[in-house]
Amino acid sequence: MILHSSVSRQGIHRAENRDACGSARNADSYLYVIADGTSKPGSGELARALSHHLLDTFSHSATAVAACTDKALSLTLTSLNRVHSNLCPDFPFAAASYLALLVVGQTAISIHAGDCCLGYLEKGQHLNWISPPHCGPNWKGDLSHSLIANSPARKTLLNCMSYRRRHEPHIQSLQIIKDTTWIMATDGFWAELSVQNQLRAIAQQTLDGCSTHDDTTFMLLRS
Repeated sequence: MILHSSVSRQGIHRAENRDACGSARNADSYLYVIADGTSKPGSGELARALSHHLLDTFSHSATAVAACTDKALSLTLTSLNRVHSNLCPDFPFAAASYLALLVVGQTAISIHAGDCCLGYLEKGQHLNWISPPHCGPNWKGDLSHSLIANSPARKTLLNCMSYRRRHEPHIQSLQIIKDTTWIMATDGFWAELSVQNQLRAIAQQTLDGCSTHDDTTFMLLRS
């Protein structure tokens, strides 16, 4: 999967954009990260620090580590644990959702906590979300994104990066489908935009004309 574009826009009810995203390459392996800070103090800084730490660690690791799926996964999980242990104490009231996508050869692994989600476009331009949001109404992990988006309890996070919580990421191995558009997005995208506006934003690679209360960020990847 190769990064095609990334787009981010501050929400109309936000004093700053608390989303963060980025990518890193090491030999022929890639790490993509998207993070979403909550409204709690310091959450935007935590989201940016998390993203920077993961990408910087991956890009400066030994090539032999980045080229091995198991070693690269272990490296990424260790980096996340270090964020929790070493960076979160600097932001004691903050919380951030995140999604990291590790691509090594033909293997892809997603690692996430919170409500940043991964999806892909099926034939017929149907957007299929495959990451279960870790939020109030989805405590069983079996609800569709459309149902979750309409729930008043959607903003209650059950899992995230926070000094006050244990770090318990969800890890998912993926089948890379050739000639597919993949999307990594914060909840401002998948929950606040209509399906029609989501597809338009993907096709036009812009959030112009889309208004959301929350910050909205998405990354497009091509396989």
